[in-house]
Amino acid sequence: MLSPYMRRRLCAWLLPLASALSSVPATAHAAANDWPERPVTIVVGYAPGGMTDIVSRLLAKELTATFKQNFIVENKAGAAGQVATEYVARRPADGYTLLITATGYVISPFTQQHVNYDPAKDLLPLAALVQTPNMIVVNPGIPPRTPAEFLEWARKQTSVPYATSGAGGSTHLAGELLRKESGAPFVHVPYRGAAPAVTDTVAGQIQVSVMDSVTVTPFLAAGKLRPIALTSAHRSELFPEIPTLAESGFKDFDVYTWLGLFAPANLPPDIAAKINAATTRIVQAPEMVETLRKQSSEPTPPRDLAQTRQFVLDELDKWRTLVQTTGIRIKD
Repeated sequence: MLSPYMRRRLCAWLLPLASALSSVPATAHAAANDWPERPVTIVVGYAPGGMTDIVSRLLAKELTATFKQNFIVENKAGAAGQVATEYVARRPADGYTLLITATGYVISPFTQQHVNYDPAKDLLPLAALVQTPNMIVVNPGIPPRTPAEFLEWARKQTSVPYATSGAGGSTHLAGELLRKESGAPFVHVPYRGAAPAVTDTVAGQIQVSVMDSVTVTPFLAAGKLRPIALTSAHRSELFPEIPTLAESGFKDFDVYTWLGLFAPANLPPDIAAKINAATTRIVQAPEMVETLRKQSSEPTPPRDLAQTRQFVLDELDKWRTLVQTTGIRIKD
């Protein structure tokens, strides 16, 4: 059930949309029919080489083919996607600047001290794209191979730095939850993106990472990283052999990553519907599903615009409750 806060936010979203749908002039419909008339920029809140970047480029390629206009990926990394989110929120709501960001979009407002966007008001959710499990991985130079061995090893250390793609994302929250619940001396080391974090873990500059599975899968296959555990509640069909932290006694652990496509608020409803339909068709196509599975992710269930907004509201409620329960607060 939605909290009173989320019910108010839902009304704030849906009432203007209903009004807009009933009063869209013919010129707006014409604009939607003509869109896109020029290249579209997809702003990505993370550095090149990570999960968000990889999926964004796959989607941009297919959108380019669908609409016969270039969809160009532009990386603006920083603060778990906040830099990109705040940038797109200030752009014109004309459909020519879009945002692909990750779960940090709905986590950061409750964990960060300074967030300059309202996730329930400043951007319009267009589509939930893909989801993927997060996992704890280690450099093969350290001994643990199982969750129990890993925690036993960690508790014997003075400090256990762990890398993530940035402060405030789902991987960071997973690491902080593990620190709180295990009592091990984990210390967060945020990077500006997943790729540099994994590079340092492979090189042994840092021994532990909490990372999305898309980024680490090639390194697992090559033996350059060792998986310890998934941070989701259940084992993944993508990685059936990797145990979960929940299996090791951390029953409340269910932290995973999803990616979403957003636009500045007040995007004309016809353009929003056009993007939602095209994106849903692309990510649900069998060939794309197969490509995503090879990248260790899978499409989220198909949703129309209203269902996508509800999904984001539900996620906001989920993370707000979780952060309040755990008392986690991240210093800027």
